[in-house]
Amino acid sequence: MEALLQNQILLMSISGLLAGTPVAIWIYLLFSKSEKSKKTVAFVFLLGCLTAPTLLIIQQLWSEFPSFNLAAFIENNVKSQATIYIATFVLFGAMEEIIKQIVVILVDRKTLLIKTVGDSMRYSIASALGFSFIENSYYLMQFWPSLGLAQVAGMFIFRAIFTTCAHMIFSGIFGYHYGIGKFAIDISQQEAWVGKVSLPARIVSKIFKMPVSQAYQQEMIIKGMLFAIWMHASFNYLLELNIILPIIGFVLLGYAYLRFLLSRKTGNLMLVTDISTKKKSTLIKKDEDVVLELVGMWFKDKRYVDVIHICERLLERDPDNNVIKLFKAKAVDAIDQNDTYAKILGSVLKTKDDISANQRNILTTYLDKKEQLRKSAVKSK
Repeated sequence: MEALLQNQILLMSISGLLAGTPVAIWIYLLFSKSEKSKKTVAFVFLLGCLTAPTLLIIQQLWSEFPSFNLAAFIENNVKSQATIYIATFVLFGAMEEIIKQIVVILVDRKTLLIKTVGDSMRYSIASALGFSFIENSYYLMQFWPSLGLAQVAGMFIFRAIFTTCAHMIFSGIFGYHYGIGKFAIDISQQEAWVGKVSLPARIVSKIFKMPVSQAYQQEMIIKGMLFAIWMHASFNYLLELNIILPIIGFVLLGYAYLRFLLSRKTGNLMLVTDISTKKKSTLIKKDEDVVLELVGMWFKDKRYVDVIHICERLLERDPDNNVIKLFKAKAVDAIDQNDTYAKILGSVLKTKDDISANQRNILTTYLDKKEQLRKSAVKSK
């Protein structure tokens, strides 16, 4: 018995070490250059580790309370075997993605964890890595005694690379939409100036008598959840059919999309401002509306250079205006990276000096004149 116990401990240790290796690499790549607290990252990861046993407990409760067994409900009420497979994959995919995201939502509410859309993605991935670590450890412990070394090595490599990456993709995309939803007020305002008002959000807003931004938030969360569940169920279905090449292509495309989202300026834009340090705007509300209307028109016309220039000047007068920050970040993301201006953009935007007179457009002139008139009016009083 003692020898068996020692073997079990050894097996658990080796399985944990192997499963933890790809997780440690991913966490290092995601957070090594981040200013986020390492304790917070570790806390989210550990909570993510608890999500896997939580799902096992739920399934155990189903056996104790059969009337709540959703998997059995599907099997008993669906006739087509193919439909049963798909519905079961959707069910378990939904359970996994929702419980992984709940970890991030709960920690965020307690600690204000998420300050950018990128934060939401990274911490969602950290939670997913916790789930993946426990799942991979479990699979290695279960199958190692009954499989040869070559088979175990093949299973480990596949799960370490593709299954772990798949969990990151599903949760990262859900996290992206959750982040968009969290900052829905600023993002929906910015999109409204461009003329991109979400039709579903408008409909929900009218039906339930809620602000459009709140309806937009719910739309984004539901959209992210459905997207993640669909991807998860599709991945599991391909695994069940043992179609390796489509799985590899699926993961590679998903990873490329995830990297694209993480690399965007918009995703790394700080949208949470400390009220105690927030600077008062020197822009009059009426002027600000005129400015944003014209900036929105330029953005629609793809005049991104003009948008960036004027946003820089506006942020000098209203440095904590998130709508202006979003316009600038989205213009930087949208500008052609092969453009000569894009190559020197970084150095141009680091200076606080005004642009030269021949570069000024009608909006800059408008603001200067309005400011002069306002000062004259104050002096005359």
